[in-house]
Amino acid sequence: MPVKSHPVKLNNFVVPVFNFLKKLPKGRVTTYGALAKRFHVPAPRNIGWILKQNAEPDRIPCYKVIRADGRLAGGYKFGGLKEQRRRLLADGVKFKNNRVVF
Repeated sequence: MPVKSHPVKLNNFVVPVFNFLKKLPKGRVTTYGALAKRFHVPAPRNIGWILKQNAEPDRIPCYKVIRADGRLAGGYKFGGLKEQRRRLLADGVKFKNNRVVF
């Protein structure tokens, strides 16, 4: 999977983040901030850049990454908010007032 370069060398984090997401159990989500902290990525917004490198959404479930307040990410690259929500609901994730219930 070719990865575009980034000034902070975020491409070094692509494989570890993707491997983590592949192991995330059904019905579970994580946040941009939690991933940034876990992998020592400089900022949560950098996780968004990493997720955009995903070319295999059925194998690497980047739809499971949400904002810290439970809202969905506006930039889900594989169909936007509606598709991210559909995938999460299919995975068993619950919502209340348009936010994921943690």
